[in-house]
Amino acid sequence: MDTIGLLTNYLRVARGRTDFHQSHQNLYSAILICFGKALFQNPFRISRRELMAFSAIRSYATYHKCLNGLVKAGLIDYRPSFHPKQASNILVIEKVRKIDVI
Repeated sequence: MDTIGLLTNYLRVARGRTDFHQSHQNLYSAILICFGKALFQNPFRISRRELMAFSAIRSYATYHKCLNGLVKAGLIDYRPSFHPKQASNILVIEKVRKIDVI
């Protein structure tokens, strides 16, 4: 699935949810940027530092809250490495949903 389709899936999931904020969208957009840099290989390795820089999130608590929100929404699968020199794995889940006509 292309990046536009993935972003459209995010917007469908986030629509009407009060627990999703701008920081969730920023983090998901940063994940998609890094996904593109990894040549769309799924899963791909990424560091917290790089994601926080791309998403302009400065708080570790906000980063983890948003990351957990994206996992619970079924948009990504996150596998932390717990190793200081090894990056974590993120799997971007490609959902195919029926397009709502407005």
